[in-house]
Amino acid sequence: MKSRWRSVTAGVLMANGAAMQQPAVTSRRTARPPSWRVSFVDWHCLQVLRDNQLPTKSSATDFTKYKHSRRHVVGRLMLIAFGAAFCASQAGNAQSVPAPTSASDVPSEAPPTISLEQGFENWLTQPTMTGDWGGLRTELSQAGFNIHGSYIGEYAYNFSGGKRIGGDYAQQWSWGVDVDMGKVAGLTGGTFHLNFNAQEGRSTSADYIGNRLAVQEVFSSGENLRITALSYEQKLFGKTLVLKGGYLVMGDDFARTPILCIFENVAFCAHPQSLPNDSGWTDYPNSRWGGEAIVNLPHEIYAETAIADVNPTYALHQNGLKFSLDGSTGVLFAAEVGKTIHLGPAAMPGHYKIGGYYDTSSAPGIAAPHLTYSGRYGGYIMGDQMVWNFKPGTDRGLVVAANVTVNDKRTSQIGPYFTLALIAQGLFAARPHDSIGIGYVRDFVNRNLVRLQDAELAGEGVLDPNLALGENIVEIAYSLQLTPWMTIHPNVQYIGNPGAFTFKRIPNAWVFGLHIGLMF
Repeated sequence: MKSRWRSVTAGVLMANGAAMQQPAVTSRRTARPPSWRVSFVDWHCLQVLRDNQLPTKSSATDFTKYKHSRRHVVGRLMLIAFGAAFCASQAGNAQSVPAPTSASDVPSEAPPTISLEQGFENWLTQPTMTGDWGGLRTELSQAGFNIHGSYIGEYAYNFSGGKRIGGDYAQQWSWGVDVDMGKVAGLTGGTFHLNFNAQEGRSTSADYIGNRLAVQEVFSSGENLRITALSYEQKLFGKTLVLKGGYLVMGDDFARTPILCIFENVAFCAHPQSLPNDSGWTDYPNSRWGGEAIVNLPHEIYAETAIADVNPTYALHQNGLKFSLDGSTGVLFAAEVGKTIHLGPAAMPGHYKIGGYYDTSSAPGIAAPHLTYSGRYGGYIMGDQMVWNFKPGTDRGLVVAANVTVNDKRTSQIGPYFTLALIAQGLFAARPHDSIGIGYVRDFVNRNLVRLQDAELAGEGVLDPNLALGENIVEIAYSLQLTPWMTIHPNVQYIGNPGAFTFKRIPNAWVFGLHIGLMF
């Protein structure tokens, strides 16, 4: 379903954080101040952050309480921010020099301190919300243990059309560790991945609109705790060959367009939804047992292939931590070839890829459920290209992104699927890390399914039902990078023909959305 930042996944926030590492600490002595005061404050701040998590919903009986507590989401975020700011400022005020061991070691003047204002400013500019944990995070990284975590909260309010007026809140927590096996065990180029994901909340699409593709990206993979990675990755011959194996998300490396995660609707971020909806394909945070091989060739060309277990029972709510192969229906083979190009004198980047899959599972016919077909297949073409550079030498520019998919018309509910988006990165010089975008998705109902429904209605005397052939989705979004570790995406979505896939006449819907992303 999703990319890792929005992750957000899954993906983008953690990728940005990885690119902004703290300066290396030269020794354990300077990395962790011995002051008891810092240790107490660090403990206190962890308690504040723990005790002020956002409200969750664990059962239908808690819905009323959940709905009430949702109003305090912003307040809770501010409280968390204040707690972390207090931690940063107090840590800055603590002594950072070990106690003198002799009279000659006594400093002639008091060590410098950091004011509350400076501590708050430092907190706003550090790569992650929780900082370096008094040097512990850097020490762990130097030892080979890179810990990461993120939070995504998404609110969507249907203010016109759909089934009824109203909105819901959904959220996603993710955390894990990447272990550098070169530092830990001498296996140069090896990395062990362990990651968890927890989704909670309710769906505005299900409760208030009635459309197929969720207007909240983090609500589409089952609301439970799951392991998203328990895998090993090995780079060979430099980075020419990359092998991965274990319990992993195949879609993290196939059919991804990360730039589309500026949008909140799952139809955009970060894969075409026709792939997991019509086959055993899996996107974040849905993991399966499998293996991948990626070959990086000269001239920025790559080729990759994967094999993954297909197991519909993993989608059940109680199976978030399932590892067994019980319930497997087959295996999915995927392949993709891609190339990065640099356009014009400004070397504007573009990424192009073509791929496909074959799922060995048997599936019932979409228009003839009594028939069973062996194997399902599909393919895709996608790309994103910067076409206008606002400032040479930077990633500020106008990007065009598009993709199209086709699937097995015998077994798939979604037929052709198209995406087109324009995204301006760093449009304003004063806000170089902000983005604004407009995107369009058109997903068609399988023609065979439409013909079947026409025949059934004709038997009831309805000769011209004028059925909608698919949904139309338009979203305008702004990505506001408030700090290196916090983004906010306000957006407006238009859902045309919300009842297309249920063959119901539902008024077109207008939705206001708000995405909040934090990186810990």
